Amino acid sequence: MTDLPNDLVLTESRTMREQTADRVEVLDKVKALALLPDGMHADIAVVAAYYEADYEAIESVIRRNREELTENGMRVLRGEEYRLFASVNLTDANPRARSLTVLPRRAILNVGQLLTESPVARRVRTYLLEAEAESAPFVIPTTFAGALALAAQQAAELEETRTEVAELVATNAKLSPRARVADQYEANPGITPTVFHKTHFTAVPERDFFEHLYRKDYLIDQRNSRWDERNSEWKDGPEHRHPTAKGKRYFYLAAKLDRQRIRRQQTLIIPGDAEHDLVAALERDGLPSRNRPALPGSQVVRLPRRQLGGAA
Repeated sequence: MTDLPNDLVLTESRTMREQTADRVEVLDKVKALALLPDGMHADIAVVAAYYEADYEAIESVIRRNREELTENGMRVLRGEEYRLFASVNLTDANPRARSLTVLPRRAILNVGQLLTESPVARRVRTYLLEAEAESAPFVIPTTFAGALALAAQQAAELEETRTEVAELVATNAKLSPRARVADQYEANPGITPTVFHKTHFTAVPERDFFEHLYRKDYLIDQRNSRWDERNSEWKDGPEHRHPTAKGKRYFYLAAKLDRQRIRRQQTLIIPGDAEHDLVAALERDGLPSRNRPALPGSQVVRLPRRQLGGAA
């Protein structure tokens, strides 16, 4: 059985998070934290920038741990309180916004205790555990009976930890492969192909970008492949834009609720190395990215849309 990384003790144990919640100085030891002009708070965008994570990943952590983060100082400003705060601290505030989530240092640290798939958050947790170990008193037994008691206590704690890990592994083994994938990326689910295109391949028209993913066998193409008798029209097939066998190196299916609260599946980019690997693969295919623009004088070739079923 593979041991869990030490830093994940904090993500799994709320007791351990509470024990280290006051060590906000760790944030500046890991990297510079740029707060809002009041010098006390950050919004979700600032927290995402600090942890080098997607905005949606921070929102996901907040949704799943709202009670704990609120106890650590997170607040949602609304009404007059929001307007006063925004007028001083947000120079480019969205005029349509009516609320703002703000987090003090303690809550920002709490996010780092919970956020997986972020190297910065992992370093924060490592610093926290090291600081806790340095400050924890260690009593050396002065008698043989005391030494035996300490050894027995440590053995019991080790056995308890092993039992908890074994139960976690057994529970995970009972899940379907799809559920295990979704659970693995819950804290940082990744981005949609559309957001990926807007982030990395803005020089390529969106239609041509997806045409490339279909033609190069990254995503399943089922456009206009299903006839809808009720509406007398062609519709996309049920697996349209799902990852192919080749595409599963970079994409996975995540559950979502549509506007009618019906459970659907959406294709997301696997966060982390897979996203960078996909950028490199598409660059090798010849698509110009932000990191590797098209050569002078070259142009993106517009591909004709393949027609399926009836209308294009």
